[in-house]
Amino acid sequence: MPVMHFAQRSLFDPQNIAPGVLSPGSLAHLLHALGDDLVPGFLRAEWRGAGKRGRPAWPAARLLALQLLRWSDGGGGRLGACERAKTDLAWRAAMRLPAFGPSPTEKTLREFEHWLMGRTDSCDLRRYEVLFEGLTLRASGVLSEATWVMDGTPMYCFGALQGTVRMLGDGLRGLLKRWGRVRGGTLAQVAQRLDVPWVVAKSIKGGLAADWSDPESRRAALGRLVRDVIRIVAHVESEIHEISRANRTFLLHRCRDLLRVIEKDIRVDDDGHYFVQWKAGDDRLVSITEPEARSGHKSKQSKFKGFKLTMLGDLVSGLIAAVKVFEGNQAEGRHGVELLERAKRLELSIDRALGDSAYGGTPTRMAIQRLGIELVAPPPAVQLKDDAPLQKHEFDVDFESQTATCPAGVTTADHRMGPFEGELRSVYEWPVDACRGCHLRGACVPKMRDDVKPRGQRPKGRRLKLDVNERELRRARAEWPGLREEYRRRGQGERLVARMVRLGSRQARAFGLEAANLQVHLIAITNNLSLLATHLQGRAPEQPTLPLWGTM
Repeated sequence: MPVMHFAQRSLFDPQNIAPGVLSPGSLAHLLHALGDDLVPGFLRAEWRGAGKRGRPAWPAARLLALQLLRWSDGGGGRLGACERAKTDLAWRAAMRLPAFGPSPTEKTLREFEHWLMGRTDSCDLRRYEVLFEGLTLRASGVLSEATWVMDGTPMYCFGALQGTVRMLGDGLRGLLKRWGRVRGGTLAQVAQRLDVPWVVAKSIKGGLAADWSDPESRRAALGRLVRDVIRIVAHVESEIHEISRANRTFLLHRCRDLLRVIEKDIRVDDDGHYFVQWKAGDDRLVSITEPEARSGHKSKQSKFKGFKLTMLGDLVSGLIAAVKVFEGNQAEGRHGVELLERAKRLELSIDRALGDSAYGGTPTRMAIQRLGIELVAPPPAVQLKDDAPLQKHEFDVDFESQTATCPAGVTTADHRMGPFEGELRSVYEWPVDACRGCHLRGACVPKMRDDVKPRGQRPKGRRLKLDVNERELRRARAEWPGLREEYRRRGQGERLVARMVRLGSRQARAFGLEAANLQVHLIAITNNLSLLATHLQGRAPEQPTLPLWGTM
């Protein structure tokens, strides 16, 4: 009779205490099966405690498993995840921990995140990017007939969104708190020395003792605030050389941000009064604690403040191939090109990609074509203006012979390429005599005069100014009707966005753009490994058919 062998388990193994705690096809089941192979060996060697000296630390694979479990549950706080890891048998089994005993602390998890944001010693990539690319490559086995789509969504920043007065007041208060630490003294003492007593008030607006409903009182309070900020920033910068290098970074960055708020948001009228301009520039700050956040818009009606998340994924399987978070006021097009470049680096088979109008600009379209990928996205629409001369799309242009024909049927070969009004343009010009007797003159050149121009100025007819990418733009508009039916599938990309949002990508959980990028990469890893776990459902948990990291 053959002898049957059973895997030996500890008495305190969670699976021994609660059989079936790991459901086949779940993320926890897959994490338990992968074990230390979740993190490649060269990254494990870079994590603290991996060497022969010093006390051992929590293994990197167990900390990464805890992070992925955290985001699979919707992305709560670090402390909540660490508390749950103390008692949840499924989580402890996924991390290969005994049913009872210690678990990682919030400090350890925070230090691990900081380590993930650093660059690895083996290549010029951040460690979370290496993990994402490696684990995504292993999860790519779920792909069959892939339909790739690019889409974006707002991501709200972690810091508080503030108005101009709050940004200046709270920013100055934070600056003086740090200044007191390095120079000695409490906030109240520093405020007294620098003659800004209103900083210690509970409310900045209340500390300025102004009637904010009265225009005169409001202008006086704003003027005092701006002058105090400029004066204290100058004082800090004059003594910054006496501060240690470790404390200079925050002080200099905060001084720069305060001056930027004044530059972008504050204006001075003819009487020397300060006022907040209503229509500030697109590059203005929206939070003093999140200086990288910006005002953006998903559409003309939908506006937001914070960051923007863009992703590349497969509609069929739900796999996320690349993600990126950037400032909210930036266009998605050029970042979409970067997503496709990253996917190409993984050697994924991408021949076509769907995208909305945010990715349909001509420079973006040409950059994607150079990658060998055909973009299915709406080209920029024709901009029609009321009471304007005949539009450029009404002129026929032969780009091979470099001639243009106007709606009246007159062809010109007067063409030149060069800078025009500060931009590189392709310019066609018609003879003035042909335009004077044209029956479309009123609609084409309504401001043209019949009298002779002053000496030294040549009479001019209609001038057609085209962008250097006009040829590609017209080709895209001509091909677009045949692609409309295929483009209808792009709406299904909202499911990828909804999946990422459900896992916690709508709200950043830490300060800074880099922390937001770490967050969305961990969420994308969670999504991809969950798909892989479902794909491998039914196989033995102790023997996952996954290639080893060393075979990359």
